[in-house]
Amino acid sequence: MMHAISLLTGALAGAHAATWGAYKDSIYEGFSGWKVARSIVIGAVAGGLLGPFVVAEAGLPPWLLLLFGCVYVTERGVFELYKTFLRQEDQSKYHIPMQFHVLGHVVESRGARVAAGVALALFLGLVIYVVRSIELPATIIALEVAALIGIAAGLISAIMGAWKDAPIEGFETLKFLRSPTIALAYAVMLAPLTRDLLVLGVASLGYTIASIETYKTFVDGRPPGKFAGKPIQYPALLGRRRRFLPFFAAIWLGIALTAAIAWHAEGMRWILVQLARR
Repeated sequence: MMHAISLLTGALAGAHAATWGAYKDSIYEGFSGWKVARSIVIGAVAGGLLGPFVVAEAGLPPWLLLLFGCVYVTERGVFELYKTFLRQEDQSKYHIPMQFHVLGHVVESRGARVAAGVALALFLGLVIYVVRSIELPATIIALEVAALIGIAAGLISAIMGAWKDAPIEGFETLKFLRSPTIALAYAVMLAPLTRDLLVLGVASLGYTIASIETYKTFVDGRPPGKFAGKPIQYPALLGRRRRFLPFFAAIWLGIALTAAIAWHAEGMRWILVQLARR
């Protein structure tokens, strides 16, 4: 049963990411059911694999909440690594190159891109190993430790995003600080639910990505950065893509309800312990 729940949670995380991706990009490159299905399948697989390693303090709701965030990062990470370092594609349709580039100049050599991808994967693996090896002396994660983990997770995302976007769009301080700030907030919210620093950091980053992409897709209203200045190729999808919205909103509502239940169980105890430490 728990394995089935892991698969379902992962599938929902993949579907959530695929929904804003399809809504945002389909009017420029067409709707692809294969891409949506691909995200759902990879999310489900990630959920099944990560489920046993996600440690929650108590009960099913905290575990579901943390697993969803961890799967989100994994699914997005798989696709970003593939698009950046492995996929061979004509980059002229993009304003910002999707393949690995240095200061805006695309690295054409696949071997060089693969080598860069391996180096990044090894670095991230080292970060995971170091964080996993940290042992907490207390029974809960302290507020300042949670904040530090959130900032660190957000910084990794911000640095990689700046590497890709800043050579084309210019460096924006507020945009760079956005991920660390939001990840800090999520880390503090999720801290009562786990004692695993790695799970806390990864889940916080997952919800940070989900929140930022939700804002950029459905609130900000500007074209995706990678398609900035490019003409809309599929105007018929401007209306049809709204069909995604109820499903997308339903997943967010499920996340909010799960978070409320999880916090009701563990949040107050965590707050009282934090106050007692002061």
